[in-house]
Amino acid sequence: MSDEKLNLIFVLNKLVSFKVGFLVNPIAGLGGKKGWKGTDLIEEAWDYFESGEQYSFERVKKALTSLSPSLPLTFYYCDNPMGAKILEEFSFEKNLVYTPSEGRTAAQDTQEACKIFLEKEVDLILFVGGDGTARDVASIIADKIPTLGIPSGVKMFSGCFLYHPQDLGEIMDDLVADELVTAAEDVMDVNEALFRENKVQASLYGHLMVPQKTGLIQGGKISSSITSVETYETMALELKEEYAINDNIVVLGTGSTVYHVFKAMNIEKTLLGIDFFETGKIVNRDVNEQQLFELTKNKDITIVLTPIGGQGFLLGRGNQQISSRVLTNAKSFKFVILSSEQKLETIDQLELDLDSPIDVPDIRNGYIKVLTA
Repeated sequence: MSDEKLNLIFVLNKLVSFKVGFLVNPIAGLGGKKGWKGTDLIEEAWDYFESGEQYSFERVKKALTSLSPSLPLTFYYCDNPMGAKILEEFSFEKNLVYTPSEGRTAAQDTQEACKIFLEKEVDLILFVGGDGTARDVASIIADKIPTLGIPSGVKMFSGCFLYHPQDLGEIMDDLVADELVTAAEDVMDVNEALFRENKVQASLYGHLMVPQKTGLIQGGKISSSITSVETYETMALELKEEYAINDNIVVLGTGSTVYHVFKAMNIEKTLLGIDFFETGKIVNRDVNEQQLFELTKNKDITIVLTPIGGQGFLLGRGNQQISSRVLTNAKSFKFVILSSEQKLETIDQLELDLDSPIDVPDIRNGYIKVLTA
């Protein structure tokens, strides 16, 4: 942060506080590493949360740690389990404004908290969750208050999220200094029952006004135009001839591009799951993170991925089974990235959002090879 901006924030701190409405979906993202296609298995997710698996808290801690202690922030927050516990670790001004009536919260709690944020006239709503949480927030807030999501879901198609939790500090510096504009972003969500059946049916549920800063806000998922069968067949041929894919131990990532390329090889992979491929065939389908950890231990593995259109994510959105733990547990790993040229035109840069940072050996001087046929 520049000295000029620090001085401006110091002056603002003397004059006014920046009010943040803050809420956490406690069970957001719990399904990711388990191979769920979302967190619609509500009671099971709560069982895991109460046994100590608190993924959303891990994500929000990264975000809040990135904030400058000098920022004049006042958090209007919700009682446990919707954020009070994690907020206690930070020294910002705080006002408790909502207490859930039940220990296991639901969409209604998010909506009730948002109604109070409206009454308190907060400057920003900061929520932790995924597309489902964004949908609940949008049902009350719409375009009334700027809103920002700390990404903590399994899949995030909506355009209201940071690329990474730790980007929060930079964007809050600019927000408090009144240097950012807001724009309407789509709030999308998929039918998770159909999602679990390998069918993607995303619907628009409204809009949120989101602070804009290039490289920090992920934007919504963009579906690229239809790719020809010939393109998939060419990619499949290159995988076999140039990459000797049938001779390798391979982790097959999610997405329609990977699905159709392997279909061109007469291999039926899981469209929205992670498959384990060895000796030219799939030997384990739709594996979770623990299974993948065991299958790839001390092995040289190839990971076939496709980026999300419009967002650029290779890892961290809908494929959390391929975790930092899995990558560091393997003897070695390399990425093979598949994409149509049309999809690449919707992407500024490729992104990784892993639970722990790792070195990716395929990236050289900021660039990585993408197979486009």
